[in-house]
Amino acid sequence: MLLFIRKIGNTLVIDKPKKSAYNMNHTIKIVIFGGVKMNNIKEFKEKFEQKILESSKIVIVPHSGIDFDAIASAIAISLIARKFNKPTCIIVNDPSYKINHGVQTIINEVINDISIINSNTYMRSRNYEESYQNKFNDLFVLVDFNSYDMLSLDKDFLMNNKTVIIDHHIENEKTIPSDIKYINQNSSSASEILSMLLCMFKVKKTKDIANYLLAGIYLDTDKLSKNITSSTMRLVSNLLKHGASMNYVTELFAEDFISDKKVLELVSKSSIITYCIAIATADDDIEYTKEELAKVADYLLRYKADASFAIGNIGDNKISISARSKDKVDVGLIMHELNGGGTKFSAATKLDNITVEEASKILKKIIEPPYYINE
Repeated sequence: MLLFIRKIGNTLVIDKPKKSAYNMNHTIKIVIFGGVKMNNIKEFKEKFEQKILESSKIVIVPHSGIDFDAIASAIAISLIARKFNKPTCIIVNDPSYKINHGVQTIINEVINDISIINSNTYMRSRNYEESYQNKFNDLFVLVDFNSYDMLSLDKDFLMNNKTVIIDHHIENEKTIPSDIKYINQNSSSASEILSMLLCMFKVKKTKDIANYLLAGIYLDTDKLSKNITSSTMRLVSNLLKHGASMNYVTELFAEDFISDKKVLELVSKSSIITYCIAIATADDDIEYTKEELAKVADYLLRYKADASFAIGNIGDNKISISARSKDKVDVGLIMHELNGGGTKFSAATKLDNITVEEASKILKKIIEPPYYINE
C-alpha cells in the first residue's frame, strides 16, 4: 500500500490514496507531543484530583476572547476545586466592552460567589516577583484552549508553576507544556468534558451551572446542529434534568441588532469557490470582532457549502480567519497551515500586518487543491 507522509508542525499527516466524493486522499492524523496526556478521563480525574489536593489555590485560565464554553467550563472547575475546600479564581483579561453580552450576563450572575479577576489583580494578591515565581504552590488550569496564541496572560506565568490543560482542540507546535492534560477532540466542547467531570467528582449540578454548561455546548455545536454525538445528547438531557432551560440559553444568544447587521452584510459578500467552499471577505476599513466573523462562517453553512471561511480586520493590524465545516473538510488542518488551530469542524487563525485580500489569496492557495477532505 502506498502512503504519503507529510509533517505539519508536530502533526504527522498520512495521506492514504482512496477515492472519495471529492476524488481526494483519505487523511489520517497522528499528533505527537511531550507531556503527560491522558486519553482516559478516569485516569485524568485521579491525577487532576491529586494536583488539586497538592495545591494552595486553583487559578483557572480560560482563553482570550472568552466565550460561553470557556466561562462555563471555568465555573465548573471552580466548583470541583471547592469540593476539596480549595480557593479559586478565574482570570479574565478581556476588557468588558469586548465580552459578548451573554457571557457578561453569566459573569455578572456569579461574580459575587466566584472570584473573577484580571492577572494584575492576581499578581498583587499573591505578591509575585518579577520572575513570576509563585511562592504559594498555586495550580494553573487552562480550559478550552491549549495554544500560546489563545493565552490571556504572560506565558512566563506558566514557566515556574504547575499547569493542567482541559480542552477539545487539536494540539500543534504552539501547545503549552503542562504537567497533565486531557484533550479530547471527539468532545463537542470543553463544557461536555466538564459535565462528565462534575459527575465523576460527584459535584451537585445546580440549575445555574446546568444552564451555563448547556450554553457552552450550544455554542460549540452551532445550536446542536453539528459536531454532536450520542454522548453529547445524553449530557444535554442530563443538564435539562438538572434544571437547565433552553429559554434561558437562547436568550443569552439574542443578537445585538448593529452587530447582526454587520454579520449579514458580510455574508452577502461571500462567494462559493472550489468544492463547495464558501469564503466571505470583508473590506479592510471595517473592523469586526472574532465573534462576528465566527457567526458569518456559521451562517454560510446554512447553504450548500461543505466548509466556510470568514476573513476580516479585527484591529491592531491583525486579520482573523474563522473557519467552519459540516464534516467533509477538516478546517482545523487548514488553519494549522496558517499557524492557527481548532477542530475539524471549527477553527481560526490570526495574521499580522497583512490585508484582508492578501489573507484571502493565501487561504485559496492552501485549499486549491483541497488537501483536507474527509469521507
